Amino acid sequence: MLRPRWVRASLATPLLSFALLVSAPLAAQPAAPQPAQPAPAPAAPAVPPTIAVDDPLLAPVPTAPKTLATWREAVTIVETRAPDLRIAEAEVARAEGLSTQALGRALPTVTATGSVNHNMILSDGRFLFCPVGPALPTNDARTQGTCVIDNTPAQYIPLPYTPILRGDVTARVPILSLRNWYAIGTANKNVDAARASASDRRRQLLANLAAAIVNVVTTERTSEINRSGLRTSLERLELTKRRARLGTGTQLDVVRAEQDTNLARTQIVQSDESLRRAREALGLALGENVAYGVPPSISLDDMKHSIESTCSAGKPEDRPDVVAARQQLEVAKRQARETRLGFLPTAEATTTLTAMNLGQGNLKNYTWTIGAVLTIPIYEGSRYGEVRTARAAVEQQEARLEAAERQARLDTQQTMRGVEVAEQALVISEKARDLARETARLTQIAYEAGTATSFELVTSAQSLRQAELDLAVRELELVRARIAALLAAAVCDG
Repeated sequence: MLRPRWVRASLATPLLSFALLVSAPLAAQPAAPQPAQPAPAPAAPAVPPTIAVDDPLLAPVPTAPKTLATWREAVTIVETRAPDLRIAEAEVARAEGLSTQALGRALPTVTATGSVNHNMILSDGRFLFCPVGPALPTNDARTQGTCVIDNTPAQYIPLPYTPILRGDVTARVPILSLRNWYAIGTANKNVDAARASASDRRRQLLANLAAAIVNVVTTERTSEINRSGLRTSLERLELTKRRARLGTGTQLDVVRAEQDTNLARTQIVQSDESLRRAREALGLALGENVAYGVPPSISLDDMKHSIESTCSAGKPEDRPDVVAARQQLEVAKRQARETRLGFLPTAEATTTLTAMNLGQGNLKNYTWTIGAVLTIPIYEGSRYGEVRTARAAVEQQEARLEAAERQARLDTQQTMRGVEVAEQALVISEKARDLARETARLTQIAYEAGTATSFELVTSAQSLRQAELDLAVRELELVRARIAALLAAAVCDG
């Protein structure tokens, strides 16, 4: 297990021997001879009395509104709530939509249109009618004429008006469209680049989440150690005050003990605020607007194994952000070729079926036409600007790819070296803690014997407290370094 091995700062046990001074006389007086008394029975070893101390800062920090139970729960929350991951997934969906659009421009299209036309300005709407034959009248009377054949009266008949209805169905089939055909492959490359970017975003989120959890655990440990140090300082202060009242200590000893107690309080205030900020940062990493805590039973070893099962290690050049940059460079190169293909001719075949409610001349009220269109670009100034823009995009992406590869190699080297540094720092911190503990023990003995001052006693206690804090931080930094090394060049697809 990778659980931190930290030891509580506690100088209370050796200091409790000071309590024996409470019952001691202020000065030894010669006693008068007494008659011999029978030897008393052996008494049980005296247990040092417990010193009761109280301080508002000894109360632990209230628990966070929400608490993570396991690493898997944290990953589930990130996958469903993290805005950055949702944006990356939406970018993949957008790239897939653009790929479908590129394919659609190379496929046949069929459109249907319908129209209704009504004339708002009409004539009088009448015509002359003869009973026999379509003869014309012999005069121009507006109300009545005479038929030519049988000289019968002709009458004006109202002319009915019908709105014009028309429907068209048109189909277009690309015959020659090199630019659109080439754009299909470019769109597919863009989808691959978006998926690689989403994978890299997931890797970064997992790294940030792991670091946030370890940071919460670290600040929890620091806050607990600081409270243990404050309790020890309060016990030392109480014993020093008792010694001063009994005449075996000085007021200077009391002032130094109070300074040490105030320093311990300051460390608690700072560590508690760091803990609150760490919980809020964990909530932000989970995509929540509330602080998250972690229980003491959470296993950092299980978290490491879960990351190993989710992410596969690889080389720096195989890291998702490098792969995405490489694919985006390929997309930029293909887009530059597309702009040059725009100078080539295009051709398409068309066919249209039209139906109307009225006939037109010698045509029926429905028609069907077929045709072909050949388009030859001769001059269009904007195309030259597209070519220059595409070339500049290629140069930019080449620089981005070079930077991504360099950063991936550097991250891998630094994280691997970071594990070694964390291991070395942990060994040194353990040695420093052991030395500080022994120094505090010897100083306590010397102080009780009267060969050490209260200044040395307080200083050794502060050094021990700081050494234990440093050890707790170094143990968790080693866990963070190992997780960072695992995710430095990993592929996390979930």
